[in-house]
Amino acid sequence: MQQVDIAIVGAGMAGTTLALALSQRTNYKVALIEAFEPKAQSHPGFDARAIALAQGSVQSLSKLNLWSTLAPMAKAIEHIQVSDRGHMGQVWMHADEHLVDALGQVIELERAGPALFAKLADTEVQLFCPDTLARCEQQQESVHLTLNSGAELSAKLVVGADGGRSPLLASMPFEPQRHDYGQTAIISNLETSKPGTTAFERFTDQGPIALLPMTEDRYSLVWVCDRNKADVVMAMDDAAFIEALQQEFGYRCGQILRAGKRHHYPLFRTHLSRPFHHRVVFVGNAAQSLHPIAGQGFNLGLRDAVTLAECLASAQGADPGLFTLLDDYWQQRQPDVNTTLGLTHGLVKLFSNNNPFLQLGRNMGLLAMDLAPTLGQGLIRQTMGQHHQRSATW
Repeated sequence: MQQVDIAIVGAGMAGTTLALALSQRTNYKVALIEAFEPKAQSHPGFDARAIALAQGSVQSLSKLNLWSTLAPMAKAIEHIQVSDRGHMGQVWMHADEHLVDALGQVIELERAGPALFAKLADTEVQLFCPDTLARCEQQQESVHLTLNSGAELSAKLVVGADGGRSPLLASMPFEPQRHDYGQTAIISNLETSKPGTTAFERFTDQGPIALLPMTEDRYSLVWVCDRNKADVVMAMDDAAFIEALQQEFGYRCGQILRAGKRHHYPLFRTHLSRPFHHRVVFVGNAAQSLHPIAGQGFNLGLRDAVTLAECLASAQGADPGLFTLLDDYWQQRQPDVNTTLGLTHGLVKLFSNNNPFLQLGRNMGLLAMDLAPTLGQGLIRQTMGQHHQRSATW
């Protein structure tokens, strides 16, 4: 049986970032378990899935010397427009007004994930890939992990970073809180006649439509609507889909010329009231999953990973699975998690409806923010991931 200090289950962006941070800043012996080996691609193609990194996330990755790896495959968001379909209310945000080069960055997961994973080759992190967890047994002084390959590990701390359908979480005595929004997110990449560096969030009575600028003059689309409508939209051919989207979104990006392959998934909010239990802690989507409105989910998970790495770095030499250490981690994370959960849930309730009184109130709010930008500073800082930036030198 191999002895390690920390075993991370899941090598997505959060798990890999955590492993790289620990390898840089601690002497803990780290193992990383991942079911699929990420394959590096020079370019994954038109249909690559994209995520938006808030400016605060970019700063965190820069401190870990990881952003230089991702920067060549990123597209800067220099402007954000938030609007409400059929109403006057809208607000603009500009990077130069906030004294930054960009409000965020859009990257392709099919390139970013393998690029970070490849950096593990230069570390002491033990990789178990491809491999999966067969059994997890919590003991007093350690956690015994049995992998499907037959390998056995003993770890002082196990970190669950294996996503929203976490097998590790399913084996633990947790009861996640769950809310079904009754909505579906449809994602696709677009080619338009007016590409640029502006991210758009357009609210409709069924949910938001977001377009994020991507490399090679593309846009990444997230179209949220109720499930009955989503079934109709998914059944459309490309021409009908483009026509329907153009009608809903308008011509802010010009004419939609091409739409890539469509994917869809139902939207839920799930979270753990306390994401740790005797030498096991969960981060990222395994700990909480959010509605995609305002694009906060991935950035919240990255902040989980960075904060956990900071706590473990501060405790070097100590048992990394101690209750006091994990409790300290959660005390630091809980305000950010609760604020972000509340923000996204509140925005969904406010904007995904056709109540005339709420429509009037939200449009007055958007107009006020546009005319007096200081009114929206708190929301903007939260969106940029700057509310919870820590002062750590690393």
